Amino acid sequence: MTFFWLLFSVSLIFFLIFVVRAKPVYTFALAILLFTVNFFPFLWGVGISFFDFFPPTMKFVGFKNLIGSFSDPGLILSAKITALWAMTSMAMEILISYSIALSLYSIKKFSGLLYAIVLIPWAVPSYISVISWTSLIEGYGGDSFLSRILHVTFNLSTNIPAAFLWSAFVAAWLGIPLMTIVILSSLQTLPPHLRDLAEMEGASSFEKAINVYIPQTLPIVFPYIFIIFLESFKEFSTIFLMTAGGPAIVSGFGNKSIVGATTVLGMLMYDKFSITQNYGVLGAYSVAIGVIMLLLVAVGWNYRSSKKNRNLILAIIIAHIIFDFWGIGSGFFGILPALFYLIAFFMYEKRSKRFKKFVLIGSFFDLAYLIFSVAHSGLSGVSISAVISFIVALTIVFEGRIYISILKIPDLLWKVLKMSWLVFWSIIVFLPIWNVFVMGLSKENMLPISNLLPRELTLNNFSELFSNYNFGQAILNSVVIGVMAIAIVLVTVFPATYAAAHSKRASRIGFLLLISSFFTGMHTMIPLAITFRFLGLLDTLLGVSIVIALHGSVISYFLLYPFLSGLPKNLDEAAKIDGANGFTRMVRIALPLSLPALWTIIVFVFIDSWSSFVIPLIFLNSESLYPVSMTMYNLVGQYGLTYSKWNLFGAGSVINIMVILIVFLIARKSIMSGIISKNGVDD
Repeated sequence: MTFFWLLFSVSLIFFLIFVVRAKPVYTFALAILLFTVNFFPFLWGVGISFFDFFPPTMKFVGFKNLIGSFSDPGLILSAKITALWAMTSMAMEILISYSIALSLYSIKKFSGLLYAIVLIPWAVPSYISVISWTSLIEGYGGDSFLSRILHVTFNLSTNIPAAFLWSAFVAAWLGIPLMTIVILSSLQTLPPHLRDLAEMEGASSFEKAINVYIPQTLPIVFPYIFIIFLESFKEFSTIFLMTAGGPAIVSGFGNKSIVGATTVLGMLMYDKFSITQNYGVLGAYSVAIGVIMLLLVAVGWNYRSSKKNRNLILAIIIAHIIFDFWGIGSGFFGILPALFYLIAFFMYEKRSKRFKKFVLIGSFFDLAYLIFSVAHSGLSGVSISAVISFIVALTIVFEGRIYISILKIPDLLWKVLKMSWLVFWSIIVFLPIWNVFVMGLSKENMLPISNLLPRELTLNNFSELFSNYNFGQAILNSVVIGVMAIAIVLVTVFPATYAAAHSKRASRIGFLLLISSFFTGMHTMIPLAITFRFLGLLDTLLGVSIVIALHGSVISYFLLYPFLSGLPKNLDEAAKIDGANGFTRMVRIALPLSLPALWTIIVFVFIDSWSSFVIPLIFLNSESLYPVSMTMYNLVGQYGLTYSKWNLFGAGSVINIMVILIVFLIARKSIMSGIISKNGVDD
């Protein structure tokens, strides 16, 4: 206990000195929140990794736990599986998002409806979507709605390709709305003369899409591609709810860890948390996974650099050295592509344009090794260094020009294909929602769903939820968590953002918010749970609210910052002349003008808290404190249980969807005014 408070106090003091030197009164609260939730857990993991820690007993063991975690074959295999799974999910998300964006672009009829349909996966809580998809795919013992349509059995507990690919697809399905918006936004920035020139050359609509739209938008989209890879690398809930890390693989049985075909690093960390009582071991695994994440974030951060290509080449050389030496890369073979990247680096330094050719050659060797190694050794043959290098090399080599002249598609056929694809995707979007509505209104508790409508319609599932499963208390808990999270965000983020808008030095906290959001994951969540135990926040609604609040602080800060930065300066100067101090000006001038943006933040944070699943899963133990998400999860249980109350889960899902829909309908005008209005003052 003494060690905890000593480490917490000393590190907090140094953090505050670094972060809140400018306008400390405004940034102090957010800085403490950021430190406690995002930064200290990793430091705490490092600190306790040097001990065998069975609270309250601590025994110093030096580097024993760290050596054990870094050399654990289970962690190494899990890291390789994570890299391949993240790349697969990323590729699915990008390909589908581009196909949707290109299909939506320039469509006038039904465009509003189609846009709304594309955004639906973002609005539905992920724990509902993922569980619904699992019932559609796996059903009961592989007999499912989709297996009957496709005439293929998908048993996620035994079929490795099915578990791997379907979980990657569902994760991509959840991220497609945001990626599609990014691509559509980049399409809107295209200069009109490019389309005009293509039309003058007689290019068809398909040729414009291939030769103009994709090449011109990819350079804008590339940084987001690596962000998708990072987010996929941290994925946990989709895997947890669909496959629980399975199916089992022979190479996954080790002395320290048991790894399945979909045991990504987040799943491995959660499994350790579930069975390991030695906090020192948990800290060591947190450090090992944290090092991998730090390296990935360091690579991705170079996309913001003015010397992007130079730094990215250097980053993939360093990635090869570290990961290949660690045993999660390409081994000795990694020397070959690293050599070509090194040549490319020196050629770039000499300002030779031929450096891209050597980057391309290096990426070819990385891809070749990845393909042959996986074909020969399965998941154990994955190389993280090869995966990262190949992704980054594509963004370096690509010059914004693609020429495809073999395939010619008439304009009419292209329009038919686009509309057909949008209709098909709309069906895919509505499929899991239709599934939960049918289950919720069905008297029978059975899978798979075989009819478009329930055979026996009933509303008893809804009443049973409230009478037998304490659903009313769960709703109340979710509301309490949401209200507290909103209050914490408003009290901490608004003053800090106001300070950042008036002082560049105070904007440092925004940078730390952003960088920490990429780094955090299950490897910081577990040490945070241990931290909350010492702070008395574990198994409390306040503790859950604090974590959710910081999760929502990132987007809240970056929604507010441009808004507050653009407020008319003359209002602030006039109030200053009248003798108003900074706090008075913030409360009486900035706050009222920011209400439209604040309403948007309030709605976002509430929906985020209502939809949260992983945070209550980690931080709550008492069923009386469970929010809606945990109560819903308990109705079906973790993947693999033989009996689940699907009809009650469906009824709860319907209530969830209706709550979110009602919140959107009530707040839609405030949200739109917060997005559209400029500087807090309508034009």
